[in-house]
Amino acid sequence: MNKETIQNAQGQNCKNCKELENKIIILSQQNKTLEQELQESKQRNLYLMADFENYKKHIDKNLTDAKNFSNEKLLKELLNIVDDFERALTTIKDKEDLKGITLVYNNLMKLLNSYEIKKIDSLGKQLDPNYHEVLLQEESNKPEGEVIEELQKGYIYKNKVLRYAKVKVSQNKTENKEE
Repeated sequence: MNKETIQNAQGQNCKNCKELENKIIILSQQNKTLEQELQESKQRNLYLMADFENYKKHIDKNLTDAKNFSNEKLLKELLNIVDDFERALTTIKDKEDLKGITLVYNNLMKLLNSYEIKKIDSLGKQLDPNYHEVLLQEESNKPEGEVIEELQKGYIYKNKVLRYAKVKVSQNKTENKEE
């Protein structure tokens, strides 16, 4: 081989090497881009999975709440019947009638207890706007804001107020005189 052929061959090889080096650089850049896109896709998938889990929890909570409080309207209406029974118990004179009404009343209260309905204990307690609705105030020697009379009983259903207790609260005598 002559010198010229060897130089041509080397030149050709150098040209092929440069093309290969350029292709390697391009493929390396494409590889980095694809790796970056893959990471972004993985991250998006993680966010989507977390969003979906949150959505499932939200739906489960809504279904549980709907199940737990679907009876709320009926139970509120039953409270009016409880009030009627309590008024009847105070007015009945005949002992036999009183026994019968008391039996029905007690059964109704057991039913309400089975649905986790509890009375709000108000009398003698300090006013709590989370449980009490003030209808009247009266001068009293008792501490300011103490419930001195329960005008209508309040009830809680599964840690939620079903009906606020309607109450009369004490008001200091001295405060009224200053006004």
